[in-house]
Amino acid sequence: MNFVDTLKSCWLATLIGSILLTAGTCVLFWNEARTISTTLSLEEALNEAVTISASQPYDRSYERQLIHLNGWITTGEPLTEPDYNIQVQAVKLKRRVQMYQWIEEYVENRFGETVSTAQTEDRSYYYTLDWRDELVDSRSFYIRSGHHNPSTFPLDSKIHVSERVHIGQYELGEALKDRFSNFIDVTSDTRPEDPSVKLHGGLYYHCNDIWNPEVGDIRIQFAYAGLEGSPYTLVGKLENGKIVPHESSHARKVLLIYPGELSLQATIDLEHQAKRITTWSWRMIGWMLLFFSATCSASILQYITSQSRVLRQFVPNPNFPLSTNLKISFSLALAIASIAWIIRRPLLGGSIFLVAVFPILYRARRLFSNYQRLD
Repeated sequence: MNFVDTLKSCWLATLIGSILLTAGTCVLFWNEARTISTTLSLEEALNEAVTISASQPYDRSYERQLIHLNGWITTGEPLTEPDYNIQVQAVKLKRRVQMYQWIEEYVENRFGETVSTAQTEDRSYYYTLDWRDELVDSRSFYIRSGHHNPSTFPLDSKIHVSERVHIGQYELGEALKDRFSNFIDVTSDTRPEDPSVKLHGGLYYHCNDIWNPEVGDIRIQFAYAGLEGSPYTLVGKLENGKIVPHESSHARKVLLIYPGELSLQATIDLEHQAKRITTWSWRMIGWMLLFFSATCSASILQYITSQSRVLRQFVPNPNFPLSTNLKISFSLALAIASIAWIIRRPLLGGSIFLVAVFPILYRARRLFSNYQRLD
């Protein structure tokens, strides 16, 4: 079989393999470049940040500098929902609104003989009632009769944000306030003045009967984040009295916030740990893309190297895809990652590259020794 015939027999797999190779290479190189710039930016922050005390008066000499600050959160006016007698001193107050609506579900049913190429397809539709945060459009239902949902929410979900938040004399910028995302449910026993609103289990129901709600009924839940008096640690740039993101020399923004009173080193370490999970997730994705690329391209690569016994040892093998292709894709992934690191850290990048090519060098050495014995 010549090259053209081989390519015709596996052109689709080869094309998919090429696309996966390109995608895996881009993912790995982008991820490593991002990891390097983030790592260097955090190291820069560790060396340049100045630790200041929240108990001291505001010092303008720190303007436009990267600072490390910890202390207790203070807010201005309380965040309120007067219709429900809710009032909290916090950075954020979230109002989550759910509506009782019809939900459409279906199951694919297949009929006919399994040996036949033609099959009849059908669906069984089911309609249930449940609470949903988003509006379910009943106009697209297969059976619309008797399954009508309201076209709008009578009340929208919303997040109230405190206008001014401080630690000592230093105000938190908008980007820092956005970082408060760990919400805690508001548990209040104070009932609203409106008698039509019912309170049960921390939820406020706009309905006649909470045990038998009707379509269009709503329930509301409140939660807060960043309670006043809670200790937090911040790292960011001081600008006009506000703590805002710091642009590092490696084109990365540094703005950190963690609960508790932490040292600068501990804050940077926590950020490294948080980024590590994302970094390794993308590395695994890139590696798997290269593995599937090697599996798809094995046939054409084996044909191209069929005339060379040596080269054939270093390309994917269609007969042993799991073991051989995993090793090849792993070495290739390390080699791609090392290129990104060599640019910034030659010693580390070179070490990773040597680890990547070691299996190839070891295999080549064994082949060379076998040829010498045969001679």
